[in-house]
Amino acid sequence: MNKRSVLHIAPENTAGVPYNVMNMQNMFGMTARLLTFYKIPYDFPEDVCLNLPLPRSKVAMKWREFKQNNLQSKMKTEQIDKWTHLPYFAPKNQAEKAYMKLRENRNKPKFLKALEEMNAESFDIIHFDGGIDFFSDSHLAKAFKLKGKKIVNCYFGDDLRTRGIVREMDEISDLNLTFEYDHTLRHPDISFLFFPFDNSSIPYIADEEYRAGDKLRIIHSPTHRIVKGTPEILAAIEKVKEQKDIEFLLVENTPRDEVLKIKQTCHIAIDQIGNRGGTGYGINSLETLSMGLPTITDMNCGMDTWLPENPFIVADKDTLADKLIELIDNEELRMAKRAESRKWVDKYHSYSSVFAKLTEYYQKAGII
Repeated sequence: MNKRSVLHIAPENTAGVPYNVMNMQNMFGMTARLLTFYKIPYDFPEDVCLNLPLPRSKVAMKWREFKQNNLQSKMKTEQIDKWTHLPYFAPKNQAEKAYMKLRENRNKPKFLKALEEMNAESFDIIHFDGGIDFFSDSHLAKAFKLKGKKIVNCYFGDDLRTRGIVREMDEISDLNLTFEYDHTLRHPDISFLFFPFDNSSIPYIADEEYRAGDKLRIIHSPTHRIVKGTPEILAAIEKVKEQKDIEFLLVENTPRDEVLKIKQTCHIAIDQIGNRGGTGYGINSLETLSMGLPTITDMNCGMDTWLPENPFIVADKDTLADKLIELIDNEELRMAKRAESRKWVDKYHSYSSVFAKLTEYYQKAGII
């Protein structure tokens, strides 16, 4: 493969995925860098982060939570599964448009300085992670395109569900990528990638260690209770406790390294219920699967039947308690799920697997 260089430009290092993509590309001989605008409040590594101001006061966070909850309340499962189009992004009103322009002008010098220091002009491929330019009129992406750079739009999470497509970015892209299965049902020209995940530093729990202890420990570690369906999960746990002597751990607002240590002491993990955090799973599940923890999640858009060699225990709010009891009572089932879980992560989410698929997409699009 002809060695090419890639510059990733992203609002933030969403769940660490943009950084992992960069890291993967460097590992396989490409030169890749990542420039992010905002630093997320988690312990994910960064390459170059502008650390631009983003209001995180209690009032600001409550306002964001209100807006997110309002959006999520409109995304009922039946609506999600029938929604086969994607909206185009536009400011909701003149006030929002003016605020976006003000923020852009205020931060523009710092952004342009970072581009210069990274020698942005030297890169062959520009990944706009999130499918959005720093500038509201997408003029940076357009300028790169005119200079012969290849433009890749890469989408995460709610980028397309709640914000929508930036029309200008969609029109100039050479390739659209997504890590979200439901996006493939809603965008006419987008390619799915399993997101790259390096689990080399996550030890698999040995069988004797997993079997130790008097009680089964069940963990749920949400970053956002409503999105992850935590209220429904807590209700199901109360039903289970009426019949079984278990220990339930709700782990929140805890550094990732500490969460990983706690997960290592558990027997079952619950990712999400309610389909408000995507179509099925994320980094949280890849961590627990890599450890060998049977992992329960909810899926929509037919992902549970599409997902190759699906290792998950799929449940919703009505079946979660029964699924948990079945797992608690059936050690043979738990051990079988343990045996297949890490192998599945290695097969589909390893750097080598994802890079091979990404290379295939690049070649098909004429990028390399």
